[in-house]
Amino acid sequence: MAGQHTDLGQSRPSLVRTLLPPLVAFGVLGVLLWPHADEVWRSAKLVSWEVAGALVVLHLVALLLRAEAWGMCVAAAGSPVGRRDLHSSSAFRFLADTLVPTYVGAWVRIAMLKKLDPVRAPTVGQMVTADVILLLVEAGITLVLITAAVGSASVEWWLVPAFAGLLAMVAALVWSLRAHFEDRPFVKTFQVLTGGRRRATLVALLAAVLLIQPVRFWLALEAVGLDPSAVEALATFLITNVYAILPVGPGPSSIGAALTVFGDGALAEAGAAGLILASAAVIAAGLYSVYGGAALTRRSRRRPDASPEPSEASRDTPSIPLGSGR
Repeated sequence: MAGQHTDLGQSRPSLVRTLLPPLVAFGVLGVLLWPHADEVWRSAKLVSWEVAGALVVLHLVALLLRAEAWGMCVAAAGSPVGRRDLHSSSAFRFLADTLVPTYVGAWVRIAMLKKLDPVRAPTVGQMVTADVILLLVEAGITLVLITAAVGSASVEWWLVPAFAGLLAMVAALVWSLRAHFEDRPFVKTFQVLTGGRRRATLVALLAAVLLIQPVRFWLALEAVGLDPSAVEALATFLITNVYAILPVGPGPSSIGAALTVFGDGALAEAGAAGLILASAAVIAAGLYSVYGGAALTRRSRRRPDASPEPSEASRDTPSIPLGSGR
């Protein structure tokens, strides 16, 4: 038991490893964009308040849908989370991931749910597995989107077999771990993929999340004057996801993706679009967190303090690092 607690603690990213990559990325980005600061500002000023509001609302909807999808996974394991606790904890999880893009937010949600209800909350293993399932399903949908985008000037055909092979390897590893730990409660989370209606609902929720993002990219790229096609907006989003595997932050990832699609001649527009998308994501996560904070405040006033009972968080958790990565 003590060893399992030690493994779990070691898997959490340290503060230095968490903060250093995005700080370095933003520093490099600042050096590249500084000579073009006036052009970036002019491009950013082309974005209307209506477009900015739409970017925030669309991202907020995506966050809400993703929280619901995660809730489905832990509910399938027999550990449902109340909707208020689900969205309160998810709000701060997404805010942490937006500000510090290394999956540290996953640990924020785990800590919050264990604090809110240490007895009935899902185990740590179930919450980790729910995140893994979402990533796998999103990767499958992304493969479909990449296949649809092949043929454009920005997405090469070899990305399809390369991404498919990587996805197959990860899925095989996850299923092997599932078989190895078949007697552990965290494996129950995979039941969300067994029922036809439940599986279809999960895929529909995550498909909506992923389809919202190319729309956001199109709005931002169009607003700064790049005049993207639908395929170019989709390609920029997909390449952003590839760059986001590195913990560099949403701004550098989307700017780099836009430059990949539109070329170095669009540096100012790409910089403006990336910063606008990142700013809208931070605002959306911040608004979500306002709800989360208000809900937690109401709960703390209504419920007297109670001594937490020992939880089962460590009994089913394999020593799999979660941090440092969406």
